[in-house]
Amino acid sequence: MSDAMPRESGGGVGTGIGVGAGALGAEFSAGAARILVVDDEPAIRRLLGFNLQRRGFRVEEAESGEAALAVLERRPCDLVLLDMALPGIGGMEVLRRIRQSGAGVPVIVLTAHGSVENAVEAMKLGAFDFLSKPIETERLAIAVGHGIELGRLSRTVSDLRQRLSSRRAFAQVVGADGALRETVLLIEKVTPTDLTVLLQGESGTGKELFARAIHDEGPRRDRPFVAINGAALAETLLESELFGHERGAFTGADRLRRGKFELADGGTLFLDEIGEISPVLQVKLLRALQERVITRVGGAEAIPVDVRIIAATNRDLAELVREGRFREDLYYRLSVFPVTIPPLRRRRSDIAALARHVLQEIRPEQSPAVHPAVMERLEAYAWPGNVRELQNVLRRAVVLAGEEAIRTEHLPPALLGAAGGEAGEAAERAAPGARDEHDPHALTTLEELERHHIQRAIAACGGNLSQAARVLGIGRTTLYRKLEQYGEPVPA
Repeated sequence: MSDAMPRESGGGVGTGIGVGAGALGAEFSAGAARILVVDDEPAIRRLLGFNLQRRGFRVEEAESGEAALAVLERRPCDLVLLDMALPGIGGMEVLRRIRQSGAGVPVIVLTAHGSVENAVEAMKLGAFDFLSKPIETERLAIAVGHGIELGRLSRTVSDLRQRLSSRRAFAQVVGADGALRETVLLIEKVTPTDLTVLLQGESGTGKELFARAIHDEGPRRDRPFVAINGAALAETLLESELFGHERGAFTGADRLRRGKFELADGGTLFLDEIGEISPVLQVKLLRALQERVITRVGGAEAIPVDVRIIAATNRDLAELVREGRFREDLYYRLSVFPVTIPPLRRRRSDIAALARHVLQEIRPEQSPAVHPAVMERLEAYAWPGNVRELQNVLRRAVVLAGEEAIRTEHLPPALLGAAGGEAGEAAERAAPGARDEHDPHALTTLEELERHHIQRAIAACGGNLSQAARVLGIGRTTLYRKLEQYGEPVPA
């Protein structure tokens, strides 16, 4: 049985923790886990901290609920040992706020001996375990070890879910065009490294998709991927978003906030639209990249950060450097491995495949049918908004078409002049398999169009397959095979 060092609490109940031979045995290994010990008694904090540090844990202490919440706001912990009897904000309220924050950190509550009601309530609020004072060191060892492992498993499950929901890596990169394949090959080469990547290309070409693929397949895949858009925020807000701010740093800063650099620590920071940030922020960003430290707005502490940078821009950064609008030293920091993503108009051979992929994502249970004339319009259009514009056009068309096949009338006006104008619309109306107003379920797929055309050719040739094959421009054997494929009777 473990030794214990009791003290008197308000109700005369002994409380303490042993430091004898049994203290934190070999039940678990700490690694680099960080534990927050919250107790209003300095002696208890010191004893807990001493025993935890002996096993290699990093320990932080808080003497009140307010101090504990401030520590957790400042930096994440892997486990919290939380006393229920705290001055000010009580332990139960601290536990409730930890759960509301969504941090997912396991909490072990410390209760006075016999306080079963408090323990039960704490478990209902999401506490991982509870320990009664005086605390047995073997019991503490087991509880802490299990809590740390639970936290690690929870983070692993969360990470796996995130990857599955985003269909990891290059699975979303659709297309076989030569320019795109060259881009993918370049990205595949840099992905296993830790190099800074600069993704260049027009808006809507999928730069964030490539950035996520690099992270998901790279050496930091098990750590956070954090994105920020340099064009979406004013300079003052962008600085706070990047580097965080201290409480009281400016009007409205009622609490400490960690910035994107801290949130991405150990992982990847994606700086989108990097060409839009101001000269003042360029200087601060350069310092962060060079020295690998950041300082929060309103703070003085230099906080070390370890992130892989992936930047993206639709601007010509080299031209901005020549114009004096972008720092040359920052440009060279970011363009360690530049990759240019081709616009959609330069990879027209991929448009049909991309359209099918997008439609499958929009309606996974049954991809909508598309009239051939629609595909002609899609392939003829210049797509100034690139893949993003294609996605928006198809989402609109699916809504307008409902359960019917997508036709040119469901396309926006900008695309209607892209392939033949009125002549194209007339050809669509006259085409075999065009929509029958009396049969809303009529097929309009390419297969049905081909089948219908073969039937007409055979009928026009009086059932002579050799003649029909010549009219169709295919061999007789090919015609037989297609008839078998469609289940059509072969004329005698």
